[in-house]
Amino acid sequence: MNNYMCKPLKAMTLIGSLLISGLIVSACGGGGGSSQSAGVGGTGVTTARGISFGTITGFGSILLNGRRIDNSTASVTLDDNPGSGSNGGIKQGMVVKASVAFSGNTGTATSVEYRDNLEGEVCFAPPTAGGIRTLRVLGQTVILDATTIVDGGDIDTIVLGDIVEVSGLPDELEEIHASFIQVKNPVTAKIEVKGRVDSVDNGTKTLTINELDVNFNTALIDDNIPGGEPAVGQFIEVKGTDFGCGGVRDTLTATKVELEAEGAGAIVEGVPAEVEGFVTTGLAANSFMIGSRKVVINLSTRFLPEDFGEINIQVGTKLEAEGTFANGVLSASKISFRRNVKLESDVLTVTGNSFTLEGFPGIVITTNSETIGDNPAIGEHFRVRGIEGPGNTVLATRADKKSSDTTAFLQGAVDSKVGATITILGVAVNMSSIPEFEDIDENTISQQQFLDLVQPGTLVKVKGDLSGSNITYDEAELED
Repeated sequence: MNNYMCKPLKAMTLIGSLLISGLIVSACGGGGGSSQSAGVGGTGVTTARGISFGTITGFGSILLNGRRIDNSTASVTLDDNPGSGSNGGIKQGMVVKASVAFSGNTGTATSVEYRDNLEGEVCFAPPTAGGIRTLRVLGQTVILDATTIVDGGDIDTIVLGDIVEVSGLPDELEEIHASFIQVKNPVTAKIEVKGRVDSVDNGTKTLTINELDVNFNTALIDDNIPGGEPAVGQFIEVKGTDFGCGGVRDTLTATKVELEAEGAGAIVEGVPAEVEGFVTTGLAANSFMIGSRKVVINLSTRFLPEDFGEINIQVGTKLEAEGTFANGVLSASKISFRRNVKLESDVLTVTGNSFTLEGFPGIVITTNSETIGDNPAIGEHFRVRGIEGPGNTVLATRADKKSSDTTAFLQGAVDSKVGATITILGVAVNMSSIPEFEDIDENTISQQQFLDLVQPGTLVKVKGDLSGSNITYDEAELED
């Protein structure tokens, strides 16, 4: 955290996610009130069928866009093939499109489709810098950070020449923020990439996708490409065999070229939808773009966190938009900025770009070149906002030094609930000793009512007083 700047904060991938990813800096007013409707984003019980597109942030059902989705009877598709094994082969960090019957803050999936971006050779792999690692794979820029799930490793285990599969969300520069990456067996790996055609020469049968030169002279051109000729601006999938790394650009000999659904793809008119992604064009005339999807807001659009609003919709920000899809546009009832972890306590340890806080054993907070705020020092009182990463880590999107205080709080998604004890980011909190509870609308409720509403994945905030390394909690709240 040695390169802070006063600039709009880019919330990095999530989660996610979620979400979300993402992703944001000053406090400002939200749009509309704090009321919620049933269905997508609501607390009612009305069931509506719709689409949820974003990053898987947990299991026990699946956690998608902050909602627990029952996937026990869902059909799963991975790279056009039926899924198998645990959760149908879906893993944390993967970007998916789910068809969901929404019911309040939960839902039941009828289908889950895994969306990867590419599978190919790592052609450029410099060391991690500022908590971020940038790879070039098949001519595409892939960004890894503390929230990236590296199957069987970490972001530093990826080496030049590895064949990797990447799933993530693209930003305004078409750089892929990887939420999931896996090293593949080169014998069985597939070579494929999805992206937008930048240039094409149908005479020489060549095209480009970012820094990738594709020769499709002998490729099968799918029937879904009009006229059998790729065109600039089309979003396509290219499969191939022969590929090569260059100094700046890579090459691929295509075996098949076809149009590909971008982002969430087709969404049925009039259905509820929630879409996670990076803002690619800023807010103008009450509309902006998430990827290639147009989103409109109005006076009743709710923003979360509630101190956020229109001013925070900046190019490069990661967020989730929920609403109804009609006429090719998502009309947003709720905009959620993806940084739902909050922590406050005294700094316990500082190691490189990581630090820990008193009272939260096992939680390691990391910073990178995108983190806004102050440099932590042992004994200082700090407030952190960030995104949950793997293994009880938090990627700080903002970290601020506060006046010396005994205030301490922890906000995050519940990992588990056993009796009256809930676990958040590996920290167990016994609810039986807490005197005050609030529901999502800040109404006072009983301990039992609170526990009845909590399940794995529920966003909860617990607050208390810090004394040494101990925190005495006196309040627990449901968050959205």
